[in-house]
Amino acid sequence: MADPVPTLVRRYEVHTEEPDDYTHDIIWIDRVTGNVVLRYDGADPANTRASRGAITDEEVFRRRGMDLNEEVEIRSCVVPVDPREPAWFVASKARKTERGQEEAEARNLLSFLGDAAEGFDFEHWSKGEADILEPALEARGFTQVGFYMGEEDSFGPLSRGCFATDPEGKRVRF
Repeated sequence: MADPVPTLVRRYEVHTEEPDDYTHDIIWIDRVTGNVVLRYDGADPANTRASRGAITDEEVFRRRGMDLNEEVEIRSCVVPVDPREPAWFVASKARKTERGQEEAEARNLLSFLGDAAEGFDFEHWSKGEADILEPALEARGFTQVGFYMGEEDSFGPLSRGCFATDPEGKRVRF
């Protein structure tokens, strides 16, 4: 029996509006009603960066009694929705679940590398990632190594993450 055709999409859709060089508005639309439910200046760090006091869009929705991740049937949307979106949504949720599993299984990179990470200095994290950590992982058979920002504040990263493909072909995180 074939899998059913996906029909769910996110209820709320985000858009940006940039009518000039100085405006970058974030606009959330309720696809069921067609109404704008949240609009703010996306160029203002006070609205977008936790280090400047901003809260997440998800938290704003929660405080208003709404769920940013609510799902609805595509047929209930009054706003036009690309008919391919339900399939994309299913794939997106699968990727999110996979990343969550990777994060849950993540190991401490410096502990994992041991002596091979010697010389890494958090003050010069970018250079250390490129010159020490990535080559150390590659020497152990890891490929497609990349680093990303974890938590950050106005001074830079508070934590960094790393993803890679292990020698058996599994994507892992540190």
